[in-house]
Amino acid sequence: MQKIFKSYTFNILLILVFTVSALYLTIRDFVDEILLALQSIQWGWFIVVILMVLFYHALIGIILTQLTRMSNPKYKYRQGIINALIASFFHGITPSASGGQFAQVYVFTKQKVPLSDAASVLWLDFIIYQSTMVVTVFILMFFRFQYFFNSHSPLFIFVFFGFLINASIIFGLWSLARLPRFHNWVSTRGIEIGIKMRLIKDKEKSIAFMEEQIDRFQIEKAKIPSHKPLITKVVCLNIIRLMFYYFLPFVAMKSLGITLLEGYSWLDVMALSAFVAMINAFIPIPGASGGTEATFILMFTTIMGYINASATMIIWRLSNFYLVMIIGGITFVLYKFVNRNK
Repeated sequence: MQKIFKSYTFNILLILVFTVSALYLTIRDFVDEILLALQSIQWGWFIVVILMVLFYHALIGIILTQLTRMSNPKYKYRQGIINALIASFFHGITPSASGGQFAQVYVFTKQKVPLSDAASVLWLDFIIYQSTMVVTVFILMFFRFQYFFNSHSPLFIFVFFGFLINASIIFGLWSLARLPRFHNWVSTRGIEIGIKMRLIKDKEKSIAFMEEQIDRFQIEKAKIPSHKPLITKVVCLNIIRLMFYYFLPFVAMKSLGITLLEGYSWLDVMALSAFVAMINAFIPIPGASGGTEATFILMFTTIMGYINASATMIIWRLSNFYLVMIIGGITFVLYKFVNRNK
């Protein structure tokens, strides 16, 4: 049974089951109206949606290339983009996107990047992306969270907790690395609390794992001051990457000729898109399937109505997740075939 749960085929079926179930429960009473809305698609805008999705993943590849060239100057942009597409596939088919980095390490080794360098790139990419994302979402929450929370759904409390989870990861690492007292407390009292709450089973193994992650964090953090121009460039690329991702629902909406309800703007779309991403932190299902679709509809109903939100979600999810999964899966199969003897 355990092998079945680890099977990628099973995970893909799980994604489809949860997606279909979520769609059935959320749009079953408005199928005709939603199909009518989808028929009004403007293909020019839809092509823009697809190009934005592809550019988003190309940006990830460019970021990986820039970071990899710190230790492997001959690393090509084509290699970085292939790595990013394969990672997107494994992020999508594994619970909590846990398989993406393992796939990236595999691709890096096939691309003749030493394992130690691959681990360094992924750690530095995580630090920069997580820090940039937390700051970006904080700004969007500062402008729009209170309004949506007060005026609409208590669902937005999960947005706040999702943000805290993401922020606590990066701030926790920074604090453990820079504050000796906090480090000592976590490695003693904090671990004991985790054991009492049955969150931690093996004390020694947990401490060793924590120390290993802190050491790796320290090593990668120490590289930042000596590579300021490159790090600044990567931070800017991550900001653009996030802006593209959060703006995508607005373009998907445009592709259907949908207008926002009075009083709302593109900034609200970006904020709600960020909020959906925050709630995904609570959904351990591969691809956050089912929960993502339902959350998107519930949130975006506030600014464009239920029918329009449902139609926009379908365009957004098909282009931003399923299309990328198909492209990433095909890229992985072809890459394995080409490199089967290497």
